Amino acid sequence: MVFRRQSRGAAFAAPCLFLALLLSSGFANAAAVDVNPVRVDLTRTGVSAELRIRNEDSTPVSMDVVAMQWTQGELGEDQLVLTDEILAVPPIFTVQPGEEQIVRVAMLGKTNPDAERTFRLLITELAPPEGTQGSGVTMRMQISMPVFVAPQAGSAAPDIQVQSVQRTEQGSYVSLRNDGNGHVKLKSVTITGSTGTFPREGQKAAGQARYILPGATVGIMIPGEVGVPQRVDITSDRDGSWGHDVVYSE
Repeated sequence: MVFRRQSRGAAFAAPCLFLALLLSSGFANAAAVDVNPVRVDLTRTGVSAELRIRNEDSTPVSMDVVAMQWTQGELGEDQLVLTDEILAVPPIFTVQPGEEQIVRVAMLGKTNPDAERTFRLLITELAPPEGTQGSGVTMRMQISMPVFVAPQAGSAAPDIQVQSVQRTEQGSYVSLRNDGNGHVKLKSVTITGSTGTFPREGQKAAGQARYILPGATVGIMIPGEVGVPQRVDITSDRDGSWGHDVVYSE
């Protein structure tokens, strides 16, 4: 997956990755970094995986890698805390034009006996050395890559339940809870009511690319009036689908 840094501040999103642009002084030439794979799956403590980071630009690119523990708050917001349980080697490196850097990622902390553990790697483009920048604005990339560590019990799987449905002026607010021992990445959330179904065919999918971690609850706003909610259908990118009838009361 190739990520580009541009002087006009476009942000590119990709499956399992979030791309942010960090501002600093200097001039931004077009740049591209190819990162593969787009997620890391570790089976147990001590087992490592490889990331391949290739510089598709004409100038050297320096980057650093920081590991964060990844949880979700009461409202489903992502919470990242610095951790030493995930090791990335090398943590700082420079990739020459047309060359590739291999980063090895390993779990040093304890695996959970029953549930998947979740982390993120923040791969950040470092500012160029002083004296090498021009005038203007430099936009630096930061890639947030998910890391999943399987439970000791073996495989992890999500179990998505509808916790509540609220009708608002903007549409239907659906709270989804993951009762499983593994994460899910949503593909779509659809609500059917007494007067219709949203999103309709051709409309943007609700909840697309949202993660729900084990034990977490995430709220999804679905625009459109459906009358009295009757059913919620959820699909994921790789873990199947769920359908739940809704008993709604004002």
